[in-house]
Amino acid sequence: MFKRIGHYLGYTLEFIIFICMVVTVVTTFLQVFYRYALQNPLPWSQEILMISFVYLVLFGAALAIKNKEHLKVELFDKAPESIKKILKIIELVVMFLFIFVFVYYGSLLVIANFESGTLVGFLPIKVAYVYMSLPISGLFMAYYLIRGVFK
Repeated sequence: MFKRIGHYLGYTLEFIIFICMVVTVVTTFLQVFYRYALQNPLPWSQEILMISFVYLVLFGAALAIKNKEHLKVELFDKAPESIKKILKIIELVVMFLFIFVFVYYGSLLVIANFESGTLVGFLPIKVAYVYMSLPISGLFMAYYLIRGVFK
């Protein structure tokens, strides 16, 4: 059952990253085309790019944890086995603290922005939806980090 959940979570994560990448590329193309070819810049394009890029980076960080492509220092690969274990424990503690900050303070930020109702520039989107990427990507990161510990 956990293998199936992991498969669907990985697929969802990759799908979100793919959609964000497509939105970033298409919006950038439209922005350049409208600005230089039509001499009529799109007022909302910067906000769309910012939102898609934020989601792309944060969910890409979760994907990096899934694929164990985070925090690699090749110098430590040649260290003795006992030091490698200590460094691995330090790495896990630092990552769990980082993820905790992402999820906890990201959630507080989302709640505060839902209460304030602040909108993103020209778009009728609440800023809370942009900040929601912090706790959601943090949960993905936590899942993959815990899964990696128990593997």
